[in-house]
Amino acid sequence: MSQSPRKSPKKAKRRSAPAGPTTLDLVTRAITTLKDPKGSSSVAIKKQIASRGVVRSNVLVNKALRRGVTTGVLKQVKGNGASGTFRLDVTRQKRVEAAKAKRVKAAARRKLVQQKRRAAKAKKVAAAKAKRAAKTKAAKAKRAARKKTARKPAARKAGKKKVARKAKKATKRPAKKATKRPAKKAVKKRPAKKAARPAKK
Repeated sequence: MSQSPRKSPKKAKRRSAPAGPTTLDLVTRAITTLKDPKGSSSVAIKKQIASRGVVRSNVLVNKALRRGVTTGVLKQVKGNGASGTFRLDVTRQKRVEAAKAKRVKAAARRKLVQQKRRAAKAKKVAAAKAKRAAKTKAAKAKRAARKKTARKPAARKAGKKKVARKAKKATKRPAKKATKRPAKKAVKKRPAKKAARPAKK
């Protein structure tokens, strides 16, 4: 019997992060909105999150509260774990805000530096292009001038050659022979008629 091909095991799909703010962000916003100096209870925090129209399960909110305490974002005034009252760690929040402002400033500074570099690079490229264009223009002008100067002596040489040829032809041509015209024949003079004899008496 032919063995059926083994099916490759399906890879576990990673859960995509929920769109929008995290649950811890929602918790911190709820605490700042409640403004309770003694601290806000977990029940009040959950109600505040629900009043914004955001759906978060109790499990997620409890996890966010515990994580907030461990990371130092939240300070637990009363209770243990996810139960009790919580408030924001003011000093921690200030440090976070300062670090965030510092990061924003550094990003803006980097962006400005990059813009300056790009502008300088574009200026350099434009200058190089202009320089190359000027060089090519000068080279073309030189070539045109050389061609003109080369044409003039060539024309002179051609003229000289023509003159030399004409002179050679003139020397080679034989002198025309003087054509002897035949001498006019001497016209024979006819003898004068004899005088008429006198009549007899």
